[in-house]
Amino acid sequence: MNVRWDAVVDRKAGVADPRHVAVPCLASPQDGGSIRADVQLFGVLAALSTERRIHLELPPGATISDLLAALGERLGEAILVHVLDPAGRKHRHCRLYVDGYPVEDVNEPVRAKATPTQVEIILLIAPEGG
Repeated sequence: MNVRWDAVVDRKAGVADPRHVAVPCLASPQDGGSIRADVQLFGVLAALSTERRIHLELPPGATISDLLAALGERLGEAILVHVLDPAGRKHRHCRLYVDGYPVEDVNEPVRAKATPTQVEIILLIAPEGG
């Protein structure tokens, strides 16, 4: 089941509560090997970078937080300020999807798989429902 990013804004769009959707893209204990991720930026974040699709290679056992740190190293800290609060938690107005599933906890591990993990990040500003 894929979740549309706007489903978190319009509850009638297909998901009753996207925070409680099972996320099969997250790691299981037996995972190993490096993690390839394709990160796509939308909205305001896309305007902060010359790259809209970023390819990252992460070590085994990497978490969403590690992925965001690698993104910050590649694109600069200005990206992370919009995504994470000073305590390292995801901002409420930021939507983060891993392989189409919403992720709230940045400490969740990401699994290595044959195809790159698809990560989408969007900031919901007032005109977008945030």
